[in-house]
This record gives sequence, structure tokens and C-alpha cells, in this order.
Amino acid sequence: MNTAIPRRDEVWCVTPGASGGWSPVTALAHLAARLLEADLQEIHPTRPYGRVRKAASLAPRRRGAGPALLLIASQPGDLLRLADARVLLGGFRRVEAWIIDSFWDDLLPRFARERRTIDRLWITDAELVGDYSRRMRVPVSWAPWGTDALARWEEAAAGAELSSVRNIDVHRLGRQPAAWNDDATNEALFARHGLTYAGRFPGHPTDGLANQRAVITELSRSRVVLASSNLASPSEYTHPEREYLTARFTDSMACGAIVAGAIPRCRAALLLPAEGLVDIDVSSREAGVDEILTAARSWTPEIAGRLRRAALERLDWRWRIAEIAESLELRPATLDAEMVRLRAAMEAPGAEPDEMTS
Repeated sequence: MNTAIPRRDEVWCVTPGASGGWSPVTALAHLAARLLEADLQEIHPTRPYGRVRKAASLAPRRRGAGPALLLIASQPGDLLRLADARVLLGGFRRVEAWIIDSFWDDLLPRFARERRTIDRLWITDAELVGDYSRRMRVPVSWAPWGTDALARWEEAAAGAELSSVRNIDVHRLGRQPAAWNDDATNEALFARHGLTYAGRFPGHPTDGLANQRAVITELSRSRVVLASSNLASPSEYTHPEREYLTARFTDSMACGAIVAGAIPRCRAALLLPAEGLVDIDVSSREAGVDEILTAARSWTPEIAGRLRRAALERLDWRWRIAEIAESLELRPATLDAEMVRLRAAMEAPGAEPDEMTS
């Protein structure tokens, strides 16, 4: 009699680190593993992928009868993590990958173009689905950036403290255009108009989940969040030409906060509720400050409730993970149960229970 315990499905998450700018991806990986009832392995490469791994990646993959594997890759080059003995020697029945920063398509490894190691690829940039499809021999689908909207909704419905106090009128989150980058000047500007301002906060540099929780706490205290697209607030790690959606926008919607800034021009951004966006000229403070003031003063719990509901309908990670689970031929009870809760939340009346504004 074969008494071997069946192996669980697996989620591998490959990022340069667990915290800082990668904490939203870390949180996504933990959520995906929990919903798929899979084991999570976090991988943080400390050096570039070498010649041995690149050579191994060109070997054909055997199809096994074991569990399924979902690789969450920070960028296309991280697909090379699939050059692994367990993957190539038939350790997994089905292998799929989800590339977060898929806009770096020039980093797509050779094996991904020449071998069928991956059964299906998911990318966050809808504009590049055709490009990836032409370059690879596997189906490619769009799974845009999202947020844990259900968790934020249930926290608000339960009257959780982090969701019940809106005592920050304007909050800066992450990198900013040059005109809005000085917190002291921003604070003085809004103070002259009778509004509170919060600038950079330290977060948790080594704990990704704690860092993400700190971000959610700050967003849930805010009426307006300052955030702009990568082209308006560039850095050495952002794409110089392609605009894309980031967690600052989706998490703000789930927390009931309005975003003011240069809104990214991409298909994923069309999923954001228009009521939650104030697209301003960021070339100077003077050019956009009046619109920010109006947004902060006009924010209401009812607006927050509508933003939360839109996030449930369009942005919640569970919609993406459910599609991936179906493709992986999985039907985990945890995901089924939370999809029921998600649909129930979408039908629930009201906005933000017990919302306080000071």
C-alpha cells in the first residue's frame, strides 16, 4: 500500500527583497499561497543568474503527475528560477508564472522564448500581452495589479481602529514629482490652508508584511494620498517610457482614500474608479494645489465607501487568483469560501460603518 502523503501545491515568490518597495508583492504571495492552500517559498537572489542556470534552463521539462507550481516573478529574468531540478525532472504537474514588472520585457530569458517550461504566463501589463504571446510558445493572459480589498472592507465593517480615524487630510506616499518632494514645504503649504499633512514614514525596512500593514494603516487615516505615475516621478528603478499601475493607487482605493497626482496612462489604471482620482498638473505646487484642497475638503465617508466597493468589484486580488487557480486546475476550499465573502461584500449596503473624521 502506498501511504505517501500527497505533496501540496507550491507558490514561489522571487523578489530582490521582502520589504521596502517589494512588500506589496510579498503580501500578494502570502495571500496567494493561503488562498491556493499551497506552500510558499520566498526567494531573494543575491547575485545575477549565472551561466550554469541559464544553460540548464534550455533543457526540456518533463511533465509529472504531482502538484502545481505558481511562480510570482518580480521581473521576466526571474523566470530563470524555473531552471530547477524539481521543475525540469517532472516534479510538477503544471507550472505557471506571474510576472509583476512585466514592462521590462527586454529581460525575457532565452529559454522562455524557446522552451515550453511554462504552461501559462500571466503579466500585469495588458499592452504587452500580444508582445509576450508572439515571443513565447505558451498562452499569455492579463492579471493586473490589485489589492486586498476584501480585507480592507471587512476591517471597516468591523470598526477596526485602523479604518475608523481619518485625521490626515493629505498624505505623501512614496516617490514624488520634484515639485512635491519636500515634506517640510508641503506641510507648511497645507497648514496655511488649515489642513494636516503627513510626509514620509519609516515603515519596516526588513519585514515585508509589517511594512505593508504600516502602509495600510497610514492610507486608512488619509483623505487624499499624493501619488504619481513613474513618468512623473521617475527613479533609477522605474521604466523610463512605459507607464504602469502600482500598489499606491490600488491600496488607496481599497482604503477609501482619494489619489491626487499624475495618473498613469495604461489600461490597468482604467480599473480605478474615476471618483477616487484627481489628475493634476505636477509641474509646480501652484498648478495643482487647489484641486488637492478641494478633494480633501470634499471627502466624505460615502465617497470612501464607494471607492471601497469599486475596489471589491475591480481590484481585489481574489479575482486574479481565481482565474489562475482555474488555469492550474485547482479548486481550493479556502479560495471558494473567500469568493463567497467577496461577492457578499459587494452586495452589502452602506459605506464605512462608524467612520470618524478626527
